[in-house]
Amino acid sequence: MNRQIKRMLCLTSVGTLVAACSVDNVLKVPDPDVSRPPDVSGVAGLPTLLAGAVGDFQVAFAGTGGNTGIEGLVNMTGLFTDEFSFTESFPTRVQVDRRAIDRNNSTMSTIFFVAERARQSTFRAESAYAALAPTDSLYSEALSLEGYSFILLAESYCSGVPITKIDANGKIIPGQPIPTSQLLDSAIDRFTKARNVATASGSDYLLNLAQVGQARALLFKGNANRAAAAALVANVPDDFSYTVFSSGNTDRQNNGVFELQWLEGRWSQSNAEGTNGLPFRNGDPRTPFHDFGPRSAFDGTRNLIVTLKYPSRDASTILASGTEARLIQAEAALAAGNYAGAGGTLAILNALRAAENIGPLAAAATPAAQVDQLFRERGFWLYLTAHRLGDLRRLSRSIATGGYGRNSESVFPTGTYTGRGGGVYGPDVNFPLPIEESNANPNVTGCIDRNP
Repeated sequence: MNRQIKRMLCLTSVGTLVAACSVDNVLKVPDPDVSRPPDVSGVAGLPTLLAGAVGDFQVAFAGTGGNTGIEGLVNMTGLFTDEFSFTESFPTRVQVDRRAIDRNNSTMSTIFFVAERARQSTFRAESAYAALAPTDSLYSEALSLEGYSFILLAESYCSGVPITKIDANGKIIPGQPIPTSQLLDSAIDRFTKARNVATASGSDYLLNLAQVGQARALLFKGNANRAAAAALVANVPDDFSYTVFSSGNTDRQNNGVFELQWLEGRWSQSNAEGTNGLPFRNGDPRTPFHDFGPRSAFDGTRNLIVTLKYPSRDASTILASGTEARLIQAEAALAAGNYAGAGGTLAILNALRAAENIGPLAAAATPAAQVDQLFRERGFWLYLTAHRLGDLRRLSRSIATGGYGRNSESVFPTGTYTGRGGGVYGPDVNFPLPIEESNANPNVTGCIDRNP
């Protein structure tokens, strides 16, 4: 059962004390009296500080609600891949759906800075625990959330994300561009520390969180790490789940998918988008949906088809789970040549399906079909949890650089674009760094590269 500290989300206003990574994107404080400096100082202030980190992470990951809502990476990676299709009119968002994002895109600038703010906020929390309560189990949680902040930046963005910091006097120190591999090394470092703290403090729950996070970072770093990733999650129970909570209390705490789909009709659940997309509306119980009918979307011309996975403002989003642990083991088994044997890929996948009363998969006939089957199952199990972009990038990487050697145009949505404005899909396989970062940070001129 999930024991994540849900009560902390009511305190997320502390996140307003953490400056954005850009001098042009400092978080404005609507009520400076909600959480004053004495509330976040000393050992007594640590839970409040962690609450702010949890809240900032929720904004970057799951998004927010209200008229000034922030999309979050679950929404935007879903729109960029084959999970969502564009049904509105914003030109900045259609660039995302069409895989042709300009660096001047204001929507994506906001997403980048809230993701960086989550990283800075989690860093602030874990640093305070390190100094004041290094044996507290919640130190492990803060470390893991910082690790996930690095993962989300690494999986979503091009190589060269800068790690800007704020010194003890509140001065912003512009960061140098960091290659993706180094972002992942930073994530692995945080998860390793988190595992050690969780073990020493006796928290199996937070140990599981750190193990799944580190395994995910290892997979994205390269296929040579598949066995090590599987070993890390071998003891994670099937029913483990770490949830990022949303709430109906305030707009900032609302679930961003519910806001932008159900309430605003901005995008619909996709179905075989752009030739290569998965059929997410095929009746599979893992991707339930509701069709509101003709001309019900924001643009007034298309059907609004919403996911039933997030049907309310307080719908929560799974960050890490036992299901993901089993999928990591299934991938490692395939790499080891055990597809159809005892404890092999097919057995693991069918055990997961049986637990949800889904019929078994037939054996895939070829190695390529086996990889297709594995990533299809990952797509359905991890739908709308900000995993899909990382998976498509791994499939698109060359074998020499730790991927599966597929052409990106055989993996991402491609060909004729049927959304607003028409045309064709672009070549993007990740998000660019926004021009605002270059304007504020003299170290950044753009991406190091745009490779998968």
